[in-house]
Amino acid sequence: MASVLPSNLSFFMSRLQGVATSHFKINPQTSNTGTANRIVRFELASNTLLNFRSLRLFFQIKTTGNTASIPNDCSSFIERCSIYIGGVLVANGFNGYNTLVHAKAALQGSKCGALSHPEMVRKVSYHTFGTDGAGTALGNTDNETYEAAAIVNDLYCIDNFEGFLGSCSPEIMDTGALATIVVEFALADNAIISSSGGRDIAGTTTTGFDQVNGTPSSAFELSNMSMQVEVLSLASNVIDTIVEQRIAQVGYLSVPFKNYFSFANTHTTNTRFNVNSASWDRLWVAYRDSTYATTKPPVRIKGYKKAGGFISSASTYTAIDAGIPEYDIGGTLNTNAEKYKPFYFNFEEKKATLATLTTYQLQINSANIPSYPMNASEALAMSMNSLDYYDKNHKLTFHQYKKNYFVQCFRFCLPDSDYSRLASGLDCRGVSSSCSLNTNGVDSCNVMLFAECTSELRIGAGRQIEVVV
Repeated sequence: MASVLPSNLSFFMSRLQGVATSHFKINPQTSNTGTANRIVRFELASNTLLNFRSLRLFFQIKTTGNTASIPNDCSSFIERCSIYIGGVLVANGFNGYNTLVHAKAALQGSKCGALSHPEMVRKVSYHTFGTDGAGTALGNTDNETYEAAAIVNDLYCIDNFEGFLGSCSPEIMDTGALATIVVEFALADNAIISSSGGRDIAGTTTTGFDQVNGTPSSAFELSNMSMQVEVLSLASNVIDTIVEQRIAQVGYLSVPFKNYFSFANTHTTNTRFNVNSASWDRLWVAYRDSTYATTKPPVRIKGYKKAGGFISSASTYTAIDAGIPEYDIGGTLNTNAEKYKPFYFNFEEKKATLATLTTYQLQINSANIPSYPMNASEALAMSMNSLDYYDKNHKLTFHQYKKNYFVQCFRFCLPDSDYSRLASGLDCRGVSSSCSLNTNGVDSCNVMLFAECTSELRIGAGRQIEVVV
């Protein structure tokens, strides 16, 4: 009788005894120092119950160049993340991993915590409260860097991953059933580091944070790199028994995960691409300036503070520029603050002319999705409907969407199917999936497309694996 009642009406408790947890630190197979476009590899623990959601990448950051600034979100430093099992590429190492993270954050909100870098730093670091760990504020020509001896123990951390690491189900797996698992990170280009004319509030002449440096240049170096992972153990062999029975009955263990395929193009009216997957769930589209890979100063998010509001110091009566919001002076939608993002990750609607009507539509094998060309408002509404979750504290105006967060999301699967391990997206394996992103009134720009698919890792006896893309 109790079995027919929902869980919120039933009285029950389950108990599993003999559980032990521990954390391990993994050093890279290569050097623990990485610069732009370098590759860093980590070999995960073998013959243990490994919690893939617990993986955390730690590092320190050093910048060089002219008034260099670190981008928001530490995932910006990763251009590509690949997963190898027994030397076989399981999760597609697609280009633009950092762009995908920023594109999803544009609509869903950032996942950055205290150990990450959620906002760009203009004058005073919120990580160490200074450039040297002693509270020294950034000078007008200083670089934002975190590698001084005084802060040797202050590390940045990436604790949220896209793709296999962040979506494989179950998240706790027995790595004894698999060959050696290697996580490979390809670091991003130096262009993700911004170079400013100065560190004064945005809008000031020549020394503003959003002003161009005379000879913009910047570079980064990650050091003291390591990974931390949680491993578990059970006193009983219940999991081993279940695994053996499942393989005997079906022939393999099924581990679904999110796989991504990226496409880049200089877009004018249409961009053609092909997707071949058993379950194509979503398409993410990010538009940005054609010169996005050029080293430039940070971009001020529309509506937030810029120069113009002055107060006076009570002791010296010196005028201090506190800035005023671009919207109402009170700060509409929490804009009474400063907010910037790198030019590299600034997504903007590129209109041919200000008065031009722009439309957007996707075509898959001659079928139009949606059935009519959308304007920017309709594209935003469709994109928000395509998400399974989003952060309600992520305040976004339509002006900001078009100027700083112009990302579109097309969903082809059932809502909330990710939570139930349901592969309900488009099956493109048996047909030629000829796709095209068609626009009108759009100026030449860079467009990045990310096909989000549900792939399946099948684990058989004797550590045999098969990947159904």
